[in-house]
Amino acid sequence: MRALSRDLGEQINSIKRELDSLSELNILKYKEDSKKKIFYLNKNFILIDEFKSIFLKTYNPYQSIKEFFKNKKTLDLVLINEELSKRLISNTNNIVDIFLIWELDKIEFNNFLAKTFFNRKIKYAIITKKDFENRLEYNDKLIFNILRQKWNLFLIDRLNIKEKL
Repeated sequence: MRALSRDLGEQINSIKRELDSLSELNILKYKEDSKKKIFYLNKNFILIDEFKSIFLKTYNPYQSIKEFFKNKKTLDLVLINEELSKRLISNTNNIVDIFLIWELDKIEFNNFLAKTFFNRKIKYAIITKKDFENRLEYNDKLIFNILRQKWNLFLIDRLNIKEKL
């Protein structure tokens, strides 16, 4: 409740009232642990699929991703899979969700992904430009499979990879 209060800028009493109301409606369940209530989503709630659909239609992680990479000058390629937003509610069969040719601070990137995707596991691969070129030269099957994944979106493509495929 305290974290929600901080994140939403609301009083803790308001958050408690809302969580209790959602619990009464059976949308949320809770367990008590050391005098704390831990709330979680009731996956058996009758309208859960409709809620997921509404959430996916209104939450757009792509804008956050674009904003994160906007001022990164050393990026050569940012490839994301269009099914990435589905990671918010289920797993996908993608080889990777995000593929980058870049050198970056992995801690900063992991923190960004955790915040944007609510701590869901996101599969990503990062390689240097030199390593990428070497792998292309040797026809690395994994790299070609990643580049040819269905539903790929090229956010940044300074190497014109999309045209070469």
